[in-house]
Amino acid sequence: MYTLGEGVPKDEQQAVVWLRKAAEQGDADAQLRLGIMYRFGRSVPKDDQQAAAWFRKAAEQGDALAQSNLGSMYALGDGVPKDDQSAYFWWLLASAQGNQGAVKKRDLMERHLLPEQRAAAQASARGKHQRQQQRTGQTFHG
Repeated sequence: MYTLGEGVPKDEQQAVVWLRKAAEQGDADAQLRLGIMYRFGRSVPKDDQQAAAWFRKAAEQGDALAQSNLGSMYALGDGVPKDDQSAYFWWLLASAQGNQGAVKKRDLMERHLLPEQRAAAQASARGKHQRQQQRTGQTFHG
């Protein structure tokens, strides 16, 4: 509402206040949006650690874009320790939901991991996705 000026004057700072309130109450979309704002320094200071923290909260709730973004942060070591296996794990989850950017990144990363790293990440992703499936009814294809 405040971000776009829908029904109220456009006010980026007020948008951040309301997004943060929603995010702190567990709204995955608000968590994703705050992550993006911190990642790119939109209406807040650029802060990759904050971005990763908000992406993680949304990713844990099954948000595919947050999962893909968190995977990218692990691949680059931005805001989190560089960890290719963790990047692959998050991209597996996002790609299982049809996120095409994550599919491409997953496939590229797959070539660089050792077989045991791939297997461990795949097993973790299957377990996490099964828990999400119990809540949403989705199946895992990774």
